[in-house]
Order: sequence, then structure tokens, then C-alpha cells
Amino acid sequence: MKLRFLGTGWSHGVPALGCDCPVCRGRQPKNMRTRSSVSLWDDQVSVVVDVGPDFRMQALAAALKRIDAVFITHQHADHVMGLDDVRRFSWMQGEALPIWSEASVLDRLAELYPYVTQKRKPGTAVPLLKFCDWQHAVPLGSMTFRSFPVPHGNIPCVGMRIDTLQGSIGYVPDCSGLPEQALSVLEGVDVMILNALRIEPHPSHLSLMQSLEWLEEVGAPQSYLTHMGCPIDYHVHNDSLPAGVEMAWDGLEIEV
Repeated sequence: MKLRFLGTGWSHGVPALGCDCPVCRGRQPKNMRTRSSVSLWDDQVSVVVDVGPDFRMQALAAALKRIDAVFITHQHADHVMGLDDVRRFSWMQGEALPIWSEASVLDRLAELYPYVTQKRKPGTAVPLLKFCDWQHAVPLGSMTFRSFPVPHGNIPCVGMRIDTLQGSIGYVPDCSGLPEQALSVLEGVDVMILNALRIEPHPSHLSLMQSLEWLEEVGAPQSYLTHMGCPIDYHVHNDSLPAGVEMAWDGLEIEV
């Protein structure tokens, strides 16, 4: 199993519009962050988690040729407003693309994208999508995707654990903490990926220090920070992180 960080930024992206902070002004490559998303693949299938408004450019940068499923962690715009762009993949593949998420999130997606269909119709240019209620573990290729609820403001949100015979990844791009159920599901993961929005505390996201505390609790041998805002500077903060923890950056690929 391989994973690519398609995007590692908060909802504003980095650089943020109208921001004159050193991170936004500096335009250093590892600080240039599109909205958070990852792709995972093995020798059988290719999967994407979250499709924000930058998804088209992310897919081009990653040279994605196929997507067999999309998983959505929650309904915020920076995680779903690129869903229309998956139509290229469903057209090329000739079948409806499964979109896995919690039932209320799927209802919201149906409101945002009322024109999707499961069969291609002549003269139309719409995504072929199949909304799938993610209640149980989903096996795809050599990977199995399991969700668990996490707190994130007043909307439903999930993190996930992805397992293969070779290893496991925990991925939680948005949350304000990891409840006992989440910690139980994440027990023993080889790689943990967790949000670190900014330096100061935030009511619905983890700060950098809070994220590090939760990563220590999970105890994965290797961990990565994602969903980071412009106050966080890769070239300032990455070297000060504990052993086994790194800041992810757009385009970083890892293997499990």
C-alpha cells in the first residue's frame, strides 16, 4: 500500500488569500498547501479520501489515471467541493463510482450534487456516482477501510484506519480530539496521520501541540501532521518535532 498526500492544508489553503504572514509571502514549496486529501493504492485498486476544491489540480499533479472509490470524512466544503471532477474517472471507467460516507453526509452530498446519476445519459456531462453508507469495514483490493466517529464542531465527522497484510495507517484530517473508541480502533497502527491546524487552540481542530499529545497517545512508529494553516512553517517547526513525527507536504508519498 502506498499513500500520497494530495493536499495538506486547512480550508483556506496556503498561501491564504490576502495574508501577508511570512509563510504566505515566502511561497516555499513545502509550505504551499492545497486542501487536505490523500490517495492510496496497491496493485489492484486506487482510492481517494476527500475531494476538496483543489482536487482537479491535485489529480493532475499526481497523474491519477483511475479511481475505484472515494471516501468522504465529512461534509465541509474543503472536503467535498471537488466531487464533480471525479466524473472524468467514472466516464473513463464506464461505471458509477462508489462514494463512501456516513448517511447524513451522503444526504448532504445529494443536496449539493442533485444531478449525479448511476448511468451515463447521452448529451449530459454529469458524474456517475453511487452513494454508499459506510457503516462497516470496506475491503478494496488488499486494503480494508474502517471508520470511527471523531469530534469536529457540530457535524458528523469520521477518521479511518486502513489495513493491509503489510501494515496499517490511521488518517484523521479533521478533529478536536480522539475519543476512546477512536484510540481503540487506532491501536497498533504503523503510521498515524493527524490534523494540526495552527499554533493557537481552536474549538473544532487540534493545535500543533495538541496534535503532538494525541500522537504520543496513539504511539505509532511514524506519524505525520496534515490540515495545517499558514501560521505553521515547515522550515521552522518540522525540525523541532519529536522523533518519528514529520510535517507532511503536498506530493509526499509514503509506503506501508
